[in-house]
Amino acid sequence: MGIFIRIVMTVVSVVLLLAVMTVAKATRESVEHGAASKHGKQEHTLEGHHNVHFDHEAILGSYKLEQEFDELPAEEAKRRLGLLVMKMDKNGDHFVSREELIEWIVMSFRLLDEEEALEDFEEKDTDDDDKLTWTEFLQNHFGYSEQEYETMKTENKDDVTTFLEEVEDERKKFVAADTNKDDALDKSEYVAFYSPFNYEHMHHIELERTMHTHDKDKDGALSLDEFIGNSQHDKEWEIVERERFEEFDVDKDRLLNLQELRPWVLADTREEAEEEAEHLIQEADADKDGKLSEEEIVDAHEEFVGSQVTDYGRHLHFVKHRDEL
Repeated sequence: MGIFIRIVMTVVSVVLLLAVMTVAKATRESVEHGAASKHGKQEHTLEGHHNVHFDHEAILGSYKLEQEFDELPAEEAKRRLGLLVMKMDKNGDHFVSREELIEWIVMSFRLLDEEEALEDFEEKDTDDDDKLTWTEFLQNHFGYSEQEYETMKTENKDDVTTFLEEVEDERKKFVAADTNKDDALDKSEYVAFYSPFNYEHMHHIELERTMHTHDKDKDGALSLDEFIGNSQHDKEWEIVERERFEEFDVDKDRLLNLQELRPWVLADTREEAEEEAEHLIQEADADKDGKLSEEEIVDAHEEFVGSQVTDYGRHLHFVKHRDEL
């Protein structure tokens, strides 16, 4: 019976390990050929069609509020949107210019990242002390205690190498995010850990992680083959990726160094914000003067927020405290 139990426990351990390795692999592959930021073209277009939820999120800066838009009468949504327009209008000229709209959307993108990070923090902070230790993260994200993980490292098995590398990458990011060096992340530090592309002090970690992941020959640079990877894609995809490689390869040595990876790994969300602003202006600018009045925005409220409550107070808070995180 004892042998049987040990066999069962071994099988369960292997299954759990494979599951965790699958999650780790999915996490690593999710940012392969795209910037770390989640606010990209794939979000703006859903199954070949314009995603109106993207528009609402870009204005409201909250996934939760976007999901509630059916619960508010249209007239109340219009009223609150009018209040929000006053905050978009930074220079007080009673119009929202293209630049003002872009800046607002960039801020909303960051709010969305913050909201997602804080939800994840709450799930992983199991003792509810508003701090997340590495032990908590290791257990709740990967499913292993520190002792189990250290044992796994000493076994030195080839089939867990990728998983171990994933954990070590996360550990390096954790240390970089821990700015006060108390070996735990508070909420603001975890936001930087979760969305490192938004924080300058985290950029080197993302660049090094991407290089480590794709640099198969470990020469400190990515060749075209390493950049494209082994994934199976159609010819059109490969053509686009080759063009991107050539664009990133500033010194034309057919290799991408760490700095040349920046536009790939740390793409600025402003480009996506510009595209979203252009779309909203096109939809709402009735007199075609290139800027939006409060009336034009409110008349197009379904494009901006649907029938949803605008997150007025949250935006005010973020504007005031945006540099604290």
